[in-house]
Amino acid sequence: MKKRNVLLMAVTVGLMLTACGDPQEADDTMSGSTVESSTQIQSQEPETLPASQEYVSTDGTYKVILLEGLTQTDMPLQVGTSMMALEGGTERVGFSGVSVGSSKSNIPGNPDNVENLEDYADYINDLILSGSGATVNWEDTDAPAAKDAQQCLAKEGVARIGASQGLAYGYYIESADSYFSVVIVGNDDDVEEAKQIIGLEILDGSSAQAGTVDFINSMTAVLDSVNGASLRETFKMLEDMGADKSQLETLAAQARQSLSDSWGIENAADLIETADWLITEGHNQDALEFFNEYGGTTETDRDAFAAALESQNLEEGISVSLLAVYDAKSAYGDGAIAAWDLSRVGTIMGFGYASGYCTYEEAMDKILEAAEKSQQLFNSWEDFNKSYLYGYSYWAEESLDDSGSSAAERAELVNSLESQANGPFSMDWNMELLKEW
Repeated sequence: MKKRNVLLMAVTVGLMLTACGDPQEADDTMSGSTVESSTQIQSQEPETLPASQEYVSTDGTYKVILLEGLTQTDMPLQVGTSMMALEGGTERVGFSGVSVGSSKSNIPGNPDNVENLEDYADYINDLILSGSGATVNWEDTDAPAAKDAQQCLAKEGVARIGASQGLAYGYYIESADSYFSVVIVGNDDDVEEAKQIIGLEILDGSSAQAGTVDFINSMTAVLDSVNGASLRETFKMLEDMGADKSQLETLAAQARQSLSDSWGIENAADLIETADWLITEGHNQDALEFFNEYGGTTETDRDAFAAALESQNLEEGISVSLLAVYDAKSAYGDGAIAAWDLSRVGTIMGFGYASGYCTYEEAMDKILEAAEKSQQLFNSWEDFNKSYLYGYSYWAEESLDDSGSSAAERAELVNSLESQANGPFSMDWNMELLKEW
């Protein structure tokens, strides 16, 4: 297998092409896994095993045990998901792998058909190999056990890229709330050696140090989860990797179209003007003015205000929007739904960067302004997210209490992300924000 970066390039392009927003007790013998007895372990001569090395994810949630001397390239596609590429370089030409770790609610690409570890393994294999030109006839095989995992699976098969042929191996584990995987492709000897020592270990995330970029990524975590990845971080990674210009232009064209259709942004001036509007006024100002037009005041009892709206025979969507503003203004005053605006500064600036309307640094500088404004208006991630959801309810004209609405789905996603021990909203809200780029 001679094609370098096959898995690394394929997974990032595949992600963006697909993007548009009861646990069982662990057992000593896990389904799909085999556990060596103590006598078998003792009989194995350590010196016969290939030299191994630990590769820790940037968020500190897991580590991969694989062949020594591989080059680790971190892939920050979105907050709450940790991906890394592991390449053999000149020592093991053609050997490459991709490892992924994420919560079950934040799988890259946002698939809607992953119900269990088997589904996850099939999805990850398709995602990683999509667009690489590689084909693999996957078959189940025995999987090594992993500490703290509820289930482990392994798959292997012959990998073909054009006239080249080698082996592929995938290892996948599941915890109560997350999935982890590592998929490798390479020459027969290299993959066979890797299979002898390969492993995944779940960590507690305490080794990761959150910074300003992480804070910024958390601000857009909800929509990035819906879309399957952060376009801003994905595009930068592809640029840094030296991706083919045609691949970058495909993403750039999609970004430009999205900005034009959704925001009327056609150039750099439009982009900055819109971002500044979101930071200083945005839909929040529109919502407050709309609220005042209908005699809204938070001094009025909510039920009385709802009754007054009903007496006017308003369309249901208008009433829902006004009640969302009532709740938001009651909680956050004139900041009401500002988080809805400020979170989307990160989105449009990321799309603007991919479109070529600004540099990465210019995009991050503007998003930093939105982050600083967010800290001024809100006291916690919980407050920020509530304001965001009120804003979504106002914008979509859908009640957060309507279980069948997209607003309720968005609220469920927020709750899921908030519940993650090392998720996007686990970092200190009051951390000092610094320019790190």
